[in-house]
Amino acid sequence: MSSKTNKDISTNNTKSVRVLSLGVLGVVGSTFMTTIAPPVFSSSTTRAVTNAPVVSITSPIGGRVVEVNTGGDGNLPLATIENDRVDRSTLIGLTIELTSLQNDLALKQSIHADYLRRIADLERDLNRQQAAIIIRSDNDLRNAQAHLEIVSLSSANEKNAAERKLGLVKKGVIAGNRDELANTLRLEDTKIVAARLRVEMLSADLGNARSGIFVGGEQQSLQDLQREIRNVKADRSQISIQTATIQARIDQLKALAKAEEERIAKLVRADVAISTQAKLFKTVAQVGKQVSGGDTLAESVSCADAFVVAIFSERQAQSLSLGASVTVEADGWDSPVLGRVERLVPKTTERVDLDYAVPFPPTERRELYAFIAPDEAHSDNGVVNKFCGVGTWVTVSMPKTWVVWTRRQFDNTSSALAGYAGQLRQHLAAFTDAPVAGPSEQARITRVSPRGARLAANTTLAVAMKPDNTSIQAKAL
Repeated sequence: MSSKTNKDISTNNTKSVRVLSLGVLGVVGSTFMTTIAPPVFSSSTTRAVTNAPVVSITSPIGGRVVEVNTGGDGNLPLATIENDRVDRSTLIGLTIELTSLQNDLALKQSIHADYLRRIADLERDLNRQQAAIIIRSDNDLRNAQAHLEIVSLSSANEKNAAERKLGLVKKGVIAGNRDELANTLRLEDTKIVAARLRVEMLSADLGNARSGIFVGGEQQSLQDLQREIRNVKADRSQISIQTATIQARIDQLKALAKAEEERIAKLVRADVAISTQAKLFKTVAQVGKQVSGGDTLAESVSCADAFVVAIFSERQAQSLSLGASVTVEADGWDSPVLGRVERLVPKTTERVDLDYAVPFPPTERRELYAFIAPDEAHSDNGVVNKFCGVGTWVTVSMPKTWVVWTRRQFDNTSSALAGYAGQLRQHLAAFTDAPVAGPSEQARITRVSPRGARLAANTTLAVAMKPDNTSIQAKAL
């Protein structure tokens, strides 16, 4: 029974070695055939040229060309146009109106300043007279207060004497008229009331003078000053309103004049430049030439839209599809460039398409155009500059369909071989002391790249073909 098991294991190992050997021979043979016979594996065409759409650079204004830069210096404008026939009547009218308003504003401001000075003079005069009236009213008030004090004392003495005499008369001690003595008492009280009223009136006049309220004929001059000050202030307010209105109109005219100056500056001189993403293709403008707005000064090509137009036969085009990868190379390039097929267009007219920098190469029967753009995943400034060199004849190569299919099948087979190699390694390790691959190691083996799969297969094959296999088999027995 043990001998039969040993024989089965030896047979399985022999089959595994044969399968792996065939895989290795297939890899070597594929590499040899790709190197020795490339026409068998790829299809190419030399009828291909770099091209790009033409963008016209036009003149923004009409005028005379005074300068043309054909040296390709990006710091200098491509062309300079000057126009000395620009209509400036609108700007002249705005300038005249602006000057007139500025003169009117200066006059109004001068009048306003005169009003301010007049008001200041009147207010100083009023303040002086008001101060004088306040001093006089204050003196009159103190005089009235002193008179009130005198009247109060005198009346008190007179009233005491009259009351004493009236008492004696009533007792019959002396003869006298009672009514006369009573009138004397009332007279003294009236004197005190009159003096007190005089004090109150002068106190009110002093308060009015301090508040700027002037009443009576004696203060008519102060009333006239106040009236004149009010009139001048009203005139000043009116002038201020007029000044603000004129200033607003001046600001509006200045904005209009500035906009008109900028418009004229753009019409008088214009510098025409080329975009940084474009390349000068052809210059049309000439120094001294009269041009109109919209006339073409030069033509440029957009490097961002550059492409290769290649001619393929309908049989070759069967291997192409939108997005298919191709290789583009030229004699002056340091390395090939990867591209992608964007369009497949048959030629439908004999008319030359002037929208592109280079005419498309002529086609024969059963041929079509392939538009190829740089592969975005591998494109950089160098690749864009190569494609932007319009008119360069290039060679476009594409792999044949069966090669693509074979490579895909070989990659799948290599992945399967990698998994089988891992299983074989575990199978051999079961009869030796070698450690068994863990789950992570097994996952790494089954997920290797095709190149890693080939290395794994070769390693396993070498282990299986070692002379130690005899000892392994003996140990298994």
